[in-house]
Amino acid sequence: MSEQVQETSRCTAQAVLGHDYDHYDPVFALDPHPSYAALREKCPVAHTENYGGFYILSKFEDISEVLHDGATFSSWPADTPPTPGHSRALIPLEVDAPDHRRYRTVVDPLFRPNAVADVAPAVRQFARELVDGMVAKREFDFMEEFAKPLPSAVFLRQVGLDFSVEQRDQLCDWAGTILHTTTAGVQHGDTDAQTKARIDAGKALHNFLKGLLDERLEKPGDDIISVLIKAQMSGGRTLEYREILNFAYVLVLAGLDTVTTALGFSFMHLARRPDLQDRIAADPNLIPSAVEELLRYESIVHMSRTVVKPHTIGGTELKPGDRVVVPLASAHRDEDVFVDADEIVLDRKPERSMIFGAGSHRCLGSHLARLEMGIAFEEIFSRIPRFSLPPEAELVAYGGQTRSLVNLPFRTWRDGDPTA
Repeated sequence: MSEQVQETSRCTAQAVLGHDYDHYDPVFALDPHPSYAALREKCPVAHTENYGGFYILSKFEDISEVLHDGATFSSWPADTPPTPGHSRALIPLEVDAPDHRRYRTVVDPLFRPNAVADVAPAVRQFARELVDGMVAKREFDFMEEFAKPLPSAVFLRQVGLDFSVEQRDQLCDWAGTILHTTTAGVQHGDTDAQTKARIDAGKALHNFLKGLLDERLEKPGDDIISVLIKAQMSGGRTLEYREILNFAYVLVLAGLDTVTTALGFSFMHLARRPDLQDRIAADPNLIPSAVEELLRYESIVHMSRTVVKPHTIGGTELKPGDRVVVPLASAHRDEDVFVDADEIVLDRKPERSMIFGAGSHRCLGSHLARLEMGIAFEEIFSRIPRFSLPPEAELVAYGGQTRSLVNLPFRTWRDGDPTA
C-alpha cells in the first residue's frame, strides 16, 4: 500500500481526491469507484468536514467490523446527514440491540424464504407483462418500463398494500425524495431546497400511512399495517400507535427503492457488455451467480453509524459521537478480498459478501430481492437476449443513502442486428 496522505493527525478525503467527499453528488453517484479506489489505497479511514464531519471507511474488513459491532457503532441515525424531521429512531433500521431483535421478530416471517416463494408465480406473471411492453416498444427508459414498476408492485403486494398504479408511483416518488433529495427538480448543492423536499416528502408519506393506520384500527385486513397492529412484543405488549407508524414508514422506504436501483445498474452494465449478454442467453443457469456478481460489482447502499465508545479502526482513533459511513460499493471492490475486483465475473463464487449488509441489520428483504432479480433476468433474457444503450444515451444518477439511476435509455437490439 502506498504512503497514506496525512493532514494533522488524520488523512482527509480532500487531500486524496482533490475535492471533498459528497455521496449526494449525482456525478459521484454515477461512478464512485475511482474515488473509492484512491481512498482504499491512500486513506482507508478518511475524514471529511462535509455534512457536519464524518469518517469514510473504504476497506472490506473495516466495514465488516463496523456492521458486526453494534455495541460500538450505533445505527442511530442511519444516514448522513440525518433525515430532517426525525426525532426518534426509525424502527427497526435505527434501533440497536436488544430492542432491534424484538422488532425484527415481528416482520421476519413475512420475508422468510417459504413466504417469499409463495409470490413467485405472481412476480413472474407481472414480469412477463412488463417484458411484453418492452418488446412492443423496442426503445424506452428501462427504469420506467421495468426497474420501477416490478419491485414496487411486488413489495406492496407482499405486504398487502396493493394500490393503484397512481398511488404506487406516488409512494415511489416520496421514497425517492426522502432517500436521494435531488428528485422533484431539486438541484444538488441547494441545501435549503433539499432539506425542504425531504421534509415535505416525509410528511406526505407519514400522513398517508397515518390515514391507512386509522382505517386499519377500525377495520383490520391482511396487510402489513394490520400485522403490526396485531403483533405482540416480548411480555405480551402490543405496539404503540407511533411505533406502528414508524415501522411502516421504514418498510415502505426500504421496499420501494433498493431492488429498482439494483436492476437499473445491473442492466446498465449488461447493456454495455454484449459478451456477458451472450453468455447469460446461452446458459441461463448462470443467472443466480450473475445476479450475485452484479450486486457485488455495483453495491448501492451507503450506511452510517455513530461511535458510542472509544475505538480504533484502521489505525485511526475514534471517539464517542464520531460519525462513520460504510459504503458497500467500496467494500465489494476491495482488491484484498476479491480477485479481479473491478471485473464482472459471472460465475464468481466469493467466499465472503455483504451485498445485503451484515450483522444484526442485514437486509430483511434479501430473499425477496433475490427472487425478483432472478425472475427479472430470466424473463428479460428469454425474450430480449440482445440489447444495448443508444449511442447518445446520457445517464443521470441520484446520490444519497442509496445510489440510483434516474434514467436508463434502452434498446431491445444491438447495432448490426438484422431487425435493427
